[in-house]
Amino acid sequence: MGGFGERLKQLRLNSGLSQQELSDELNIGRSTLANYEQGKREPNFETLEIIADYFNVDMNFLTGWEPSYSLGNHEKNLLYLKENNPDLIELYNEIHANDQLVILFDKAKKLEPQDLAQILKIIDTFNKETK
Repeated sequence: MGGFGERLKQLRLNSGLSQQELSDELNIGRSTLANYEQGKREPNFETLEIIADYFNVDMNFLTGWEPSYSLGNHEKNLLYLKENNPDLIELYNEIHANDQLVILFDKAKKLEPQDLAQILKIIDTFNKETK
């Protein structure tokens, strides 16, 4: 995934929020948020912390620091899901965007995308049954 702006935009879109809605939630100007998303501006530490808390993600994720754990080859996983299980992409992105959830999958680095898809199906089924 790209830099801070791209990550912020993806988190916003995944949450179904417009720029105006998110700027209202975060108490920052819509144009400031747009500048963040376009990479024209970087937030200060306090704002970065507010954004990370709002989306329940680690600040290091927002700034582009990649943890030593992952879900394997992200692009390969997305391509596989897009072709075979597009209904699981949103769940995969939610997990991928949350460091605390990704760490649960640390051992999944060696899993093939189809194996990851099976795990996501189990989680998705569980989520639907517990709602």
